[in-house]
Amino acid sequence: MSPGRTPLVGRTTELAALRAALSDAREGSGGTVVLAGEAGIGKTRLVTELVDHAGDDVLVARGQCAASGSGPVPYAGLDGVLRDLVAALGDDEVLAAAGPAADALGVILPRLVAVRPGVDGGRAPEVLADLLTTVGATRPVVVVVEDLHWSDDVTRTAVTRLARAARSTRLLVVVTYRSDDVGRRHPLRTTLAELDRARLADRVAVPRLAGPEVVELARAVLTGTPEDGSGIDAGRLDELVDRAEGVPFYVEELACCYDGDIPVSLRDVLLLRYAGLSEAAQAFCRVVAAGGVRADRDVLAAVLGDEALERAEPAAREAVDALVLQAGLDGYGFRHALMQEAVEAELLPTERRRLHAAYAEALASGPATVPRLVEQADHWWHARVPDRALAAAVTGLDAAANDVAPAAAVRLGERALELWDTVPDAADVTGTTHHELLVRVAEAETVATHVDRALALARQALDEWPADDPAGRARTLGLVAVQQLRAGDVTGLDLTQEALAAAPQDDLGTLAELLRLDARAKMLAGRFREAVAAAGRGYEAATAVGDRSTAALLLNNSGLARLSAGDPGGLDELEESRRLSGDDWAGRAHYFTNLSDHQLRLGRFAEALRTASAGAEVGRAGGSGWSSRAMLEGNVAEALIGLGRWEEADAWYRSATTSVSPSAWAVYLAERWTWLTLWRGDVETAQAMGRRHRAVWLRFAEVELQVRARAPATLAELALARDDVDDALDLVRPATDPGRLSGAYALTMLAVAARVLARARASGRTVDVGPYEETLAAASFWPTHRLWATVFDAELGRTPWSEVAAFGPDDGAPAHLRPYALVREGEHRLATGDKARARDLLGDAAEAARGIGAGSVLARATSLLHDAGLGAPTRRRPAGAGVDPLTDRERQVLELVAEGLTNGQIAERLFISRKTASVHVSAILRKLGVSSRTEAAVVARSAAHHG
Repeated sequence: MSPGRTPLVGRTTELAALRAALSDAREGSGGTVVLAGEAGIGKTRLVTELVDHAGDDVLVARGQCAASGSGPVPYAGLDGVLRDLVAALGDDEVLAAAGPAADALGVILPRLVAVRPGVDGGRAPEVLADLLTTVGATRPVVVVVEDLHWSDDVTRTAVTRLARAARSTRLLVVVTYRSDDVGRRHPLRTTLAELDRARLADRVAVPRLAGPEVVELARAVLTGTPEDGSGIDAGRLDELVDRAEGVPFYVEELACCYDGDIPVSLRDVLLLRYAGLSEAAQAFCRVVAAGGVRADRDVLAAVLGDEALERAEPAAREAVDALVLQAGLDGYGFRHALMQEAVEAELLPTERRRLHAAYAEALASGPATVPRLVEQADHWWHARVPDRALAAAVTGLDAAANDVAPAAAVRLGERALELWDTVPDAADVTGTTHHELLVRVAEAETVATHVDRALALARQALDEWPADDPAGRARTLGLVAVQQLRAGDVTGLDLTQEALAAAPQDDLGTLAELLRLDARAKMLAGRFREAVAAAGRGYEAATAVGDRSTAALLLNNSGLARLSAGDPGGLDELEESRRLSGDDWAGRAHYFTNLSDHQLRLGRFAEALRTASAGAEVGRAGGSGWSSRAMLEGNVAEALIGLGRWEEADAWYRSATTSVSPSAWAVYLAERWTWLTLWRGDVETAQAMGRRHRAVWLRFAEVELQVRARAPATLAELALARDDVDDALDLVRPATDPGRLSGAYALTMLAVAARVLARARASGRTVDVGPYEETLAAASFWPTHRLWATVFDAELGRTPWSEVAAFGPDDGAPAHLRPYALVREGEHRLATGDKARARDLLGDAAEAARGIGAGSVLARATSLLHDAGLGAPTRRRPAGAGVDPLTDRERQVLELVAEGLTNGQIAERLFISRKTASVHVSAILRKLGVSSRTEAAVVARSAAHHG
């Protein structure tokens, strides 16, 4: 019996998990399953068993990642997925389902559609996810991406996006990876951690087979029937079991030599079938092996020649019949990657170089796609032809840059730098200089979020830049300044001044660009007057040389700086920047982002939501990638927080948060999500987030005003939550310097500072409120000053909280402020003995908090009511609505929820699946009429207290 037809042995649990996930997807509750196991353990066999019996109604799209010998092949894991979709649906239906940015799919499958010039190249993961979500809305879809240990960053991003999209569609995503190939520093670990943290995937570990299972599989391979042991020597079978070590692939290979000598080494096991081939078939296998796990026919034809490939067909057939190779529609591949690795190791040095050079030449004669350019560069590298390898690396770097394939761009750029000194006349070979190459690699490192490495390369480029090119040196110094600011280093502000001083004053183009960098840095740092002045000079220079794009960005910086300083005339500059931008997405993105940001600071959350959403839609329709829309979508999430749509906001943060190197964007994202997590009542998680990010946040607080106001404030709230008043005081102390904070940012920071000061006084500490009041007075120009000044006074006990509760959306009050004020007023009433009024206030606070998901406020209101003997707050329900009683099992689950256990921990405690635990928790929330686990825990503790 051939290995592909052997029964699936010892995989009942794993297959059941896959089939259950497919069943859920059929019902509209899709998901993601991660199959992990060592090489040869049978991950592909499991997937094949699933899809072969999935049913005719299920669309299956299957891809496999690949490595080119020195790194992943870009898009290899997505290529097969898209090809299967096109084969099943046709070009037109695929493009229609993908929407207005469908051309992004052209970077994966060039023949499908041409990529529009001048638009973001990193849109493929998002567009592919949108496409599959659309298809999955109408029929079950199984997407398989195998061998993620060889995945590139684009494929990993696509898998994460698919995992997030799958939950609300009929889409099942199944991915596999070799657990023994994913070490501590492997980039896949970050993706897996993200999937786990967001509970986006179920992990299924595929273990080795037990001894009896190995025997069963061996019998099936040898006799065709697992139960038939006739004619099998027990001693030989025991030897096979020992050598196979529970790995199915080894069982199948060893069974081939049952009648002969069983190999001792693993390498010999892998080469069993290959060793039995004729010399011609072995030679053909070595040619394929030099190309990777699979080789397309057109490439093989270019490597061997059409006639030679035709003459090799008998040898190819022999290898296929021997189950060494598999024949596909467009080429050949090895039955298992382990075989390819073993056969490739058989190449002689001269043969290796010759074949890799032939592959490089063959790829150069075909379409110049990013994957082929990357593979071409790798083949020249392995062929040991330094000049060709260098030239190909630089070409590949340029093709993979601009967010198309960041990891590949970095790898090729670093290789080009490594090769440079080994190639005579390298500048002539590449058409660039070493210092210019350093800048290009630094830019690639920036896109890949390797901020520290980008800074090091930019500094090296500056050191090497020729003294007779002052404009180039100034631009490079500006690049160093930007990289320092991105790394949270405030000295970058001084470097922008050095760059301006070094630039030729008659080179208006260079001056305009440097002044744009300077104006933006000063605007973000809160140095608004200096920012407006720099932007004005830059605008004049840009206008003089006809650079509308830079002029628009300078007007944008100036407009936002003026608005932040309280000058409403900045709105006119924002509008003019939009007009100047025309169809340029960079300028339009800044317009929508900064206008919505201004609206957020005014407390006009509905307007901010409309503006940011409109901008995101313009970007999406225009073909922008997610990275260029990230700030806009972040403003959408922040508007949702202000409007009280916390569940939606939290869902966005979960989908958007990625583990990237420290950057301002990462700080914005993590800080707001931490704040939201704290106020939603998950204090433990919020504390962990704060501990993880604290050092980076405080470093960036020296660079950007927004971080300076928000990060210390959120950290101070976390300190109060753990009763660390001294730390909270240290964190809010910078608010005593009006020069460090202004406008809206000062006001929201001061509201937290007042709470800290009140707690400090209550604990017996002596605090001076005066300096904080000076900062408050300096921010009186801001439209929401009255609101936050009232909060400031209420926190210090100088104003009743009822005055704060009276503020509404028209006053710029965020949704959480009213329930918080009500609970504080209720607390005050309890302290004065007015229990009747306190009951009403705390009940209203609980109801309002429950409506937005403010679990911390709800828990506080409920606790106060319980402690005062006033009972638990009841949720107002429509007339006639009843309360469903909990089942015995649900009561068990509720008790564990009250203990703070996660779904996974509940599943382990009760010996049920995680999905079943999740279903029980959802039912409990629905029946109790609560919106969070925190509320459910409060109800459980209340029941226990009164029971």
